[in-house]
Amino acid sequence: MRTGGRPAQVRFTVIVQYSRKTKDGEYDAGRGQNIGVVNAFCRNQPHNKCPAWMNQ
Repeated sequence: MRTGGRPAQVRFTVIVQYSRKTKDGEYDAGRGQNIGVVNAFCRNQPHNKCPAWMNQ
């Protein structure tokens, strides 16, 4: 975590997909089963890439 100076502000967006089939239809978990995917990215950073200090 960063300390000292002005606190950094990072906005991140989380996208969640939870369903039986993937959006492209390539994978199917089967009847009564689900597939879950979570993806996140930093919105106000260059190339939408989170700063390294967020992973510490």
